Amino acid sequence: MLFVLIIHATILLTITAQKNLTPEGKASQTGTLRVNSNAINAIQPPISNRFQEGNTIYCTHTFGYDDDNPLPAWWMFEFDFELAYITEIQICYRNGQASRMDGFKLYVTNTSLTPSDSSPNGYLCYEDPEDNDGSLPNLNQTIPCNHLGKYVIYYDDKGSSGLGPIVELCYVAINGCQKSFWGSDCQNNCAEKCIERNCFPGNGSCVWGCNPTNCLNGVCDKDTAVCTDGCIERRTGTYCNQYNMASDGLVWHVPSSGTPANQANDGIVTTCSRTKGPSVTFHVDLQEKSIVTGLFVILGEGTTDGYHTIYASNDSNTWNNGIVLYNETSVPTEINLQAVFRFLTYARPVQNPFTELELCEIGIIGCPPTHYGALCNTTCPQNCNGPCDLDVGDCIYGCTNGWTGDRCDQDCNDGFYGKDCLESCSGTCLNKKCDHVTGECIGGCYDGWQGFNCSQTCPDGQFGKNCSKFCDGCISRLCDHASGLCENKTSCNPGYKSTDHCDMMCPDGEFGVNCEKKCVCLIETCSKGTGKCPPGGCKEGFYGESCSKDCESGNFGRNCGEFCGGCISNICDKLDGFCTNTTGCEPGFLYEDYCNKST
Repeated sequence: MLFVLIIHATILLTITAQKNLTPEGKASQTGTLRVNSNAINAIQPPISNRFQEGNTIYCTHTFGYDDDNPLPAWWMFEFDFELAYITEIQICYRNGQASRMDGFKLYVTNTSLTPSDSSPNGYLCYEDPEDNDGSLPNLNQTIPCNHLGKYVIYYDDKGSSGLGPIVELCYVAINGCQKSFWGSDCQNNCAEKCIERNCFPGNGSCVWGCNPTNCLNGVCDKDTAVCTDGCIERRTGTYCNQYNMASDGLVWHVPSSGTPANQANDGIVTTCSRTKGPSVTFHVDLQEKSIVTGLFVILGEGTTDGYHTIYASNDSNTWNNGIVLYNETSVPTEINLQAVFRFLTYARPVQNPFTELELCEIGIIGCPPTHYGALCNTTCPQNCNGPCDLDVGDCIYGCTNGWTGDRCDQDCNDGFYGKDCLESCSGTCLNKKCDHVTGECIGGCYDGWQGFNCSQTCPDGQFGKNCSKFCDGCISRLCDHASGLCENKTSCNPGYKSTDHCDMMCPDGEFGVNCEKKCVCLIETCSKGTGKCPPGGCKEGFYGESCSKDCESGNFGRNCGEFCGGCISNICDKLDGFCTNTTGCEPGFLYEDYCNKST
């Protein structure tokens, strides 16, 4: 057995006295023979056999008569709590009345007793023996009981000669502890591994044996409940009742020679990781930052004496700059602490010529950052920003963006978003409520704004809802990004009529500044800004880039491309070439309307 477990067991089995439990309950009896001889007298001082002093009665006085027929007499104490483990009962009976104790019985039961009951139903701790020599019971007795129950009953169905059963208790002390506690003042919890968590109040040993759940190989010490072989996977501690994050951690030691490092986190206390060198370290990587509440360490006897230093860090390369969790010349089996880290490093100082580390088991008590609870079997709220409280699951490191509340299950109020819901939604969002995580505007933006949070104005030349409109008619395409009102109101770009918004394009056939020019294109209409016609040219009788010029004398037709040279003075209709002077043609041409045939 490893020395640390031997020490633990030795301490646990040290015998201690218990407290008197009578202040934590109430007393009753079959009846009251004399005024003020009530049942409560037996659990109040003084501790003596004196029945009374003057008119003050110190003892109980109950009887068992019913219409002159002797019946059993009894005194009963009921605990305020569910059950108590009773180690011994101290009795002081009325002075000079030992004969009235003759044949009494002492019970511990789980059911109460009423005057109509024939006898108690429970455990008989003690029965006064029948003495043939005529000797009487001792007035002062301390009776061992060692039993679990709700009630203690002093019972007499024999009585003294001629009087019948009478109970006259001057003082009763019931020593023990409430179930599941032990110690001189019942201040210690029984081990969780004790069956029904019931233990002996004197030393904490498991009265009904130990529960080996989570113990390696199902083995636990019946007195101490210690899991002597170790723990199953993901359990650690003396009783294997705590979650072990080291089970899933990555482990290594420096130097790397010796027995494998993973023999220190396999749960088996008899397999040890061993290494030695000028300086020695053992590392555990939890793989995520986690809340740690304690360590469980078992060292082998081969470990060199000296300081033991345990560091916590979030970087394996700079572990010695981390937080020092422990630094002493000896290591207790269990170390309580509260820290958040990813890497644990156990370091030994330089020893010449070398130091040796024999680490048989290391448990890191806590939960993965995604779980909480006694056995880490409850999932943390999904919006926690880091690990949650191990007891109740509250998000103690705050919430992810857009969430608030102890468990981060409330989204931000309307108008707010982001970290701790401190960011205000954009005032240019169409709706007051924006996306509580990103701040994105829900339902779009006010006119003149764009972007996921409506924080960007429209680019030059654009305006209105979603910046979907264009102010091409404004000079330099500059306008108000919301209304589209031109910055320069004196004029508009060519192709637009002069208005404040310059948003009225010239009608077909008109172009230029304020649409003052006209074009006569053959196909479609001309550019409203430049007047340039599309490919295809001009209609009959016009020419030029915008087809706005009449054909010159002698020319007619499409693009003025034909010549009416046969007409007198070369004068003809510019559209179809019909001679204006119809009296004749130029010499050399036959007279016809067009004078276009030569002689």
